[in-house]
Amino acid sequence: MKYTYLAASLPTLVFGAPPPFGVAEFRAKCEGVLSRADLAALDALLAGAPAPGVGFVAEWQARETQLRNGVVRARAAHLGVEARPYLRDHAGWDMTVAKAVTDAFAKPNPLDREQELDRCRWRMAEDLARFEPFGLAAVLAFAVKLGIAERWAGLVEDAGVKRVEDFVGAAGAESGTKP
Repeated sequence: MKYTYLAASLPTLVFGAPPPFGVAEFRAKCEGVLSRADLAALDALLAGAPAPGVGFVAEWQARETQLRNGVVRARAAHLGVEARPYLRDHAGWDMTVAKAVTDAFAKPNPLDREQELDRCRWRMAEDLARFEPFGLAAVLAFAVKLGIAERWAGLVEDAGVKRVEDFVGAAGAESGTKP
């Protein structure tokens, strides 16, 4: 219950809706509100680095690693290659994460697959904050969900088409052919 006011004042995020502000702005808003240690935990979470003594960060990283390992296994099976060299160790096992990866890879469309994986991440963050709704876990879960929302808001079709065209153009220039 350490951050009751901060957690209660955070806007509601909805998967697929644009975020009210970005992760960098959120991090700036947390300065002076979070303790130094908790701000360091937020920074570690955002950077994907360990934060010793912070259960949310360790649990998040374990589940995220499990999810990524599931993606590796699914892609390796599809390509007919050995997944083992690409797998990372993690603590624990969450059946809901394993099922979410399986469900995501049952989708024929890569966009739907990515959305399903991010929905799983969204649920993981909510689950990790469930027992600490006004504490550091709620703030960290909000940061995770905000990062997901920011990522999807940044995926604009015109920008994606431009990146593909640039990539194809650059590949053609390197090979000496025109696209």
